[in-house]
Amino acid sequence: MGLSQFFRDARAFVASSSEAIERSAPHIYLSALPFLAKDSLVYRRFSQRFAGLISADTFGIDHHGGRTIMTLTGHTDSINSVTYSPDGRYIASVSADCTIRIWDTQSGEHTTFPLGSGNRSVHSISFVSNHKVLAAGKEGRDILVWDTSVSTGIPQRLHVPSDSAICVLISPNGVFIAAAWSDGTLRIWKAETGEQVISIEKDGNSSGEYGNRINRAKFSPAGDILASCFGNGTVRLRRSETGEPVGQPLVGHSAYICCLSFSPDGEMLASGSADRTVRLWETHTGKCIATLRGHPSSIASVQISPNGKLLVSASSDHNVRLWTVQENQEKYSSLVLKGHSDSVYSVAFSPDGLYIASASVDKTIRIWDASIGQTATQPLQAHDDKVYTLAILADGDFFISGSVDGSVRSWNAQTGEPMLPQPICRTGPVRCMAISANGHLVASASGDGTVSIWNAHTGDLVGDLIHGNESEVDAVQFSSDSRWLVSGSSDETVRIWDISTRQPSSISPLWCGTYVSVVTFSPDRQLVAAGDCNGFIYLWNTGSGQRLREPFDASFGPIMSISFSPAGTYLAYDTSEGIVRLLDTTTGQYVLSLEGHYNDICTIAFSSDGQLICAGSDDPAIYIWSAVTGERLVILHGHRASVMSVAFTPDMQSIVSGSADSTIRVWNVQAALTQSSDRDDDPSAIMEHAGLEDGWLVGQSEELLLWVPVEYRAFLSTPSCTMIIGQHRIVLTTGDTWHRGENWAACYCGASAE
Repeated sequence: MGLSQFFRDARAFVASSSEAIERSAPHIYLSALPFLAKDSLVYRRFSQRFAGLISADTFGIDHHGGRTIMTLTGHTDSINSVTYSPDGRYIASVSADCTIRIWDTQSGEHTTFPLGSGNRSVHSISFVSNHKVLAAGKEGRDILVWDTSVSTGIPQRLHVPSDSAICVLISPNGVFIAAAWSDGTLRIWKAETGEQVISIEKDGNSSGEYGNRINRAKFSPAGDILASCFGNGTVRLRRSETGEPVGQPLVGHSAYICCLSFSPDGEMLASGSADRTVRLWETHTGKCIATLRGHPSSIASVQISPNGKLLVSASSDHNVRLWTVQENQEKYSSLVLKGHSDSVYSVAFSPDGLYIASASVDKTIRIWDASIGQTATQPLQAHDDKVYTLAILADGDFFISGSVDGSVRSWNAQTGEPMLPQPICRTGPVRCMAISANGHLVASASGDGTVSIWNAHTGDLVGDLIHGNESEVDAVQFSSDSRWLVSGSSDETVRIWDISTRQPSSISPLWCGTYVSVVTFSPDRQLVAAGDCNGFIYLWNTGSGQRLREPFDASFGPIMSISFSPAGTYLAYDTSEGIVRLLDTTTGQYVLSLEGHYNDICTIAFSSDGQLICAGSDDPAIYIWSAVTGERLVILHGHRASVMSVAFTPDMQSIVSGSADSTIRVWNVQAALTQSSDRDDDPSAIMEHAGLEDGWLVGQSEELLLWVPVEYRAFLSTPSCTMIIGQHRIVLTTGDTWHRGENWAACYCGASAE
């Protein structure tokens, strides 16, 4: 048993790390070994023989262990469909990159050169036999059949009389080929001769603009029934030999149906829909026997397992779900398989039912363990959508974050652990959020025009909602004494509210020229500033409501962020050119330009002593400048999408950032400022300045430092990033000695190290 397990672990090790091994043999040890599951027999056998390697610790995600067996990379665009060969030895995939690829399921390697389809995006694939695949593109009048055992890669072409077949498939018995079109046309040919046996120009069961559109078709296991699903949410069953309807259309979905799958005995049909449900039907009665709910987005693909006991579904929510399917089951539970970073278009069981293949817009194919009894690695507690805003408690003990996922969460600043057992939830995306200076209150606003006040320690709603804005509230901010709240709305007003009474101040409302995008108080609460969508900045005196001066024309686009210096002397704001400028609030003139970002700036913050300014951008990088000289001091890399919010901790030791990549990062400011890129003997400095290129961490002299599995690439941190709060986290550490480059062989200690 131990030897067979060792060989299984070894095969998984080679297959999942083949990309690194093929590129550079030393990275069997330098890259593949550090990322191997720590309980793998291969790791336990060999890790003690090596030293001076990078250590990779994973949280909330597992590459080799857990359910992900391997990830296949090679396509350069969205993968539209994936399927297993009848013997399970191969996987075929088709892509918007106009290629078909055949993969060996044991090694993960391509078995042939990519099969080209000209300039046509390919969307459907079926195996005719273990060596022949059939595919069709979204454009053109040809259905293509490849014999993959022949080296020429030249396909046989079946000509069809109209363009854009939506789906092409072959019956399991290999007798029929069927194709469906968006106008409702359905045709069936004999596979051996290419003779057309059925042509239905338009199905008569549908009506409306999209009613006749056939989205997908599926043969029954015996090949005698063809099911097709339509844009009006119905399914039609027909006999393959004659095209005659079988029973009445299956009706129940409230939106168009995207996918179909028969059970192995043909007695049950599964349908997945844009209404976010999977329905199970009895094929001989047309009765809906179950509705499976769990995906928050459209279902793109479903398949029932070869033993009929499991069902797998894929969705635009980026996830795969594995369901148990049993008779007389009242509630259908599912296991969520997370890992893809974009919509999943296709899923397929292996013929033995032990594995699942999934294909995604993220250009990867993942192979999963389908054992229902095995526990998958669970994601960490965190936001599951863009982190739009955050704020830090005055003493720096914890911070608050708000997300488009509709929640506000609080975090321990030292450990990153959630402070509350449940997030503070809203009914919709949190458009803006602020925390009071005393740390007691959180204000949040959504799209309904109201502002809510929450207890930051318990998560309870405090008092009544603040009403008065006539449209969406897009910006809120507390005053430094925590007594007042300013809000900015798309109704073109700025309003100041008394927290204790929930009533507006005597100077409200203050009018802007258009939608208000951002608001803030000066530290002494004597001024309130606002930026609007036309690029103007407004300053008012909070005592009188009088403007200090005419609106300042600051930008050609919306003002996305403004921030007062601690003394209130300067106001930092963003421009449409990716430049931060400092406005002297006394003279109304800008005094400094901070340059470097090459994309729109989303957020700006001052350090508490006013010496530093940081900004986050769509780049997506964080820049730190001197607020005195304008010198750019350092760039922080790590986020994989726009940096939506940044804030210095009160002690100025750290910066906290929230991003559209759904993560929060904490950065050590001093470590970043003192990190030298010139020291080739300092592992931390090398890691800090390494770039990620095609899955490799590359040094400044272009040397390959580390290959990173595709699952981990979005969750890496540099030495200056001390914490990542997200559903997944990867921590890389080098230690004082790191063997790499020409001295890589020094990592081997020999068998005596055991």
